[in-house]
Amino acid sequence: MTPFSQGKQSIAGVAAGLWHDADRPLLRTAACIGTLAPISAALVFIDGRMLDGANLWLKPLKFQISTSVFLFTLALAMPLAGRSFPRSVLGRVTVWTAIVTAAFEIVWITFRAAIGERSHYAFDTAVGGVMYVLMGFAAVLLSLTPVVVAIRALLIRDDDPPRTVLRWGFALGTAVALAGATGVGIMLGGSPDHYPTDAADEASRVPVAKWSVERGDLRIAHFVGLHAMQGLFIAGMLLTRAPFGVARTVLISAAILWLGAVIALAALAVDGRSPLSPLASVLGTDTDAASPSDE
Repeated sequence: MTPFSQGKQSIAGVAAGLWHDADRPLLRTAACIGTLAPISAALVFIDGRMLDGANLWLKPLKFQISTSVFLFTLALAMPLAGRSFPRSVLGRVTVWTAIVTAAFEIVWITFRAAIGERSHYAFDTAVGGVMYVLMGFAAVLLSLTPVVVAIRALLIRDDDPPRTVLRWGFALGTAVALAGATGVGIMLGGSPDHYPTDAADEASRVPVAKWSVERGDLRIAHFVGLHAMQGLFIAGMLLTRAPFGVARTVLISAAILWLGAVIALAALAVDGRSPLSPLASVLGTDTDAASPSDE
């Protein structure tokens, strides 16, 4: 008997149940990738090399944190698709697709930083261009893995209200992430850089993230959309003690608002405006921004 089969619980109890049932290979992979982040963070201060106006190690750092969080969330959600799902053929394919594609992206991005070369938009060499296309393919496969889990989870009918609310939170978060982040990701992939408008080299940028505060920047919309999966999953966790009808209504409303925010942020970027423009006077002009940095 797992913690989730013990009736109505506190939020702490729900979290403990998720951890108890989480997929271990995904957790281990998330931990391995996560341990790289402190190393990259240290290298930001140790290695002063710059690329596209940003320290070489900022990109691996951001991807290591983001990918680790993604895999950790997927690991917690796997049992929501059924206790036998993680051991099924489809479950194993889903898990190992996530592990292999995530590892591929992290290894390549980290390696390219180590040799001082771009991992994204590296069309100056044949190898760089081919690997960029392969990374895009891997990113699509990785983004589809939670879709498989979400669909399978919504097909389950049982008398476990906390799990039902969590399934809705995860499924809605996955839907928003797929529609929002993937849509913006396609826009990013079809652009020579992250700025859909010109004169981006004059823009000041947010520290670490390097988002523009003066020009439209698609990475802001991409970031918000990408993390809908975590945000709505956490919202589901917080609503597990609420009546199911109330919890579902709140989650659907939150998902609509979240997707609306992603669309609005993308529209601002295309229009050449940044939602962070009030920070421009605080940050000033980033004189290192010779050309845009990669997400």
